[in-house]
Amino acid sequence: MVAVDLAEIPVREANERIREAGARGEDVEVLNPDARHHIGVGLTDPITVRVRGSAGYFCGGLTDGPRFEIDNNVGWGVADNMYQGSVVVGGNAGAIAGVAIRGAEVVIKGNMGSRAGQVMKAGTLLCAGNANFMAGYMMYGGRIVILGESGERLGEDMTGGEIFLGGGLHSLGMDAMVTDISRDEIDSIRAFLDRYEISFKGTFQKVVNAGKRLRYSTTEPTVRSLPFFAFSDHSDYWNRKIQEDVYVKARIGRYRVRGYGGARALPHLSDLAFRKDLSHLGQEADPVSKVKMRTLIGGKNGAKPLDISMPLMIAPMSYGALSRSAKQAIAIASGLSDIAENTGEGGMSDAQRDAAKQLIFQCLSGRLGWNIHDMRRADGIEIYISQGAKPGFGGQLMAKKVTPELAAIRGIPAGIDLRSPSRHPDILGADDLVIKVEEFREATGYKLPISVKLGAGRIHDDIKIAVKDGFDFVELDGMQGSTGAGGAEVMEYVGIPTIAAIVAALDALDDIGCRDKLEIVLMGGIRDGVDAVKALCLGADAVAMGTAAIVAGGCIACMQCHVGQCVTGIATQDPEHEARYKPQVEARNIHRFLETVRWQMAALTHAMGYHDMTQLNREDLVALTPEAAEITGLAYEPGTREREAELLGKVG
Repeated sequence: MVAVDLAEIPVREANERIREAGARGEDVEVLNPDARHHIGVGLTDPITVRVRGSAGYFCGGLTDGPRFEIDNNVGWGVADNMYQGSVVVGGNAGAIAGVAIRGAEVVIKGNMGSRAGQVMKAGTLLCAGNANFMAGYMMYGGRIVILGESGERLGEDMTGGEIFLGGGLHSLGMDAMVTDISRDEIDSIRAFLDRYEISFKGTFQKVVNAGKRLRYSTTEPTVRSLPFFAFSDHSDYWNRKIQEDVYVKARIGRYRVRGYGGARALPHLSDLAFRKDLSHLGQEADPVSKVKMRTLIGGKNGAKPLDISMPLMIAPMSYGALSRSAKQAIAIASGLSDIAENTGEGGMSDAQRDAAKQLIFQCLSGRLGWNIHDMRRADGIEIYISQGAKPGFGGQLMAKKVTPELAAIRGIPAGIDLRSPSRHPDILGADDLVIKVEEFREATGYKLPISVKLGAGRIHDDIKIAVKDGFDFVELDGMQGSTGAGGAEVMEYVGIPTIAAIVAALDALDDIGCRDKLEIVLMGGIRDGVDAVKALCLGADAVAMGTAAIVAGGCIACMQCHVGQCVTGIATQDPEHEARYKPQVEARNIHRFLETVRWQMAALTHAMGYHDMTQLNREDLVALTPEAAEITGLAYEPGTREREAELLGKVG
């Protein structure tokens, strides 16, 4: 047995030794743990790790296969996202014990804190003592066994799995109910208790999902069967979109859920123009060869940065919101153009990983498809906090898209209207977030850049938190971004426009003198190279495109993203619709579009007299509207509008 003494070495070195011992098949004894965080994180070998004392946050987290034995107590998130293997805690556990487990066995011999088993998907979580409030919160599957008292709101908003309670029931959560328990289930629980040498003589109650909130009571209409009213024509007031909203809401009796983005006119990059006279644009035959475009993103804290051929990435879009074929096409195109692709929130597929040259793996609050193995084959890790189309909200995926295959990847029940939590189970503030970032760094050996995706909201505070918590870069998403499904009112009226987001973010960095410590990738309605160059002039380090990429790959904006009836085969999981999509063909189309963006970016940069895209700056822009001038602080020069229109004709 290998001894690791945390009184002599830091946790980072200890974890390296634990993983080395695991590779040799040797068990490990951890001495003087002193409630340190992240003990054993990232271990994927079936060895036993004995912790002689108490452990802190995320002990045994992001693991697959080992057995952990902790003599005393543990902090938050024991066995976080553990696949196979087991954890036995001799004392008490903090909040969210067994969070997001995917098959592990977690045994707490004392009491456990609040929200135990949150978003768990498979496996068993056993508490021999009492549970605190909301055990089983938003659990998708698996089994929780509580021998003592339940705590309040047991099974709150659970969508799958089972909870067995041996003590008193304080109260049930929303959409949870008590049901009959079978003899086989009782025998299985008692066999589990015997295996872990836990004695219990009482009886059990069984709590499951009541099935009243798994799906919306009315489905979204695919298209309106009646024509739009014609009397208002193109009125800004009673326009066609308003009429459609009224019609649909009258039939479904609730707010609308739809895909794509907002349609309301907002200040955007098109309200800015280039200050210089660029009438000579296009005279250089090969501007790409004249301008330095290659960009490193994410290396400021020692990780291996993303090395992209131009300051452009693919924005996060999930397999689930998009079809497997569409994600494959985008990944192929990103590889051909040598830029970075992003998994979005639904997990990583082999086809996507094989096709993408550089791939960012995204972690959502529901931990859908999240696992240590895919973390290690990614080129970057991203924590999703929110997105521009629905800031402050978790993901949504309508039932028609939650096929058995997709449900298996994400670890959720098939055929439900999937709702992810609006916040991460283990991140309730900036201090929790920095511990989470450190866990991801531990699990990946500090080799990968860690980013955060922020929907533009309280930017001035959020950006400062991102610096404090040590992120390598931020993907900042303005409200002109799109989504696979979300509340229509949120898309239209919640959030901050993209140009306001980047200005506020840079102001926040300047406030604390940290402009050089955090890179910003701007998203939210970036349509072409002209928008991209304007974003870089405003101060972004790079941009990311989502909607533009899928339009290049065949999207016709039929507005069926949310219901899964996309006739082009892009935003659907329907095999018949997806069969129409030809990933190899569309990958070439997306690649050609990305190369036109490259040419536009290079041509504009060269025409402004620069040889390096990092030379672009605010002095290169003016505002065309009073609103854009007020937001950005740029000079208001409406007289340049005609010149801007002429420019767009040259680079369009």
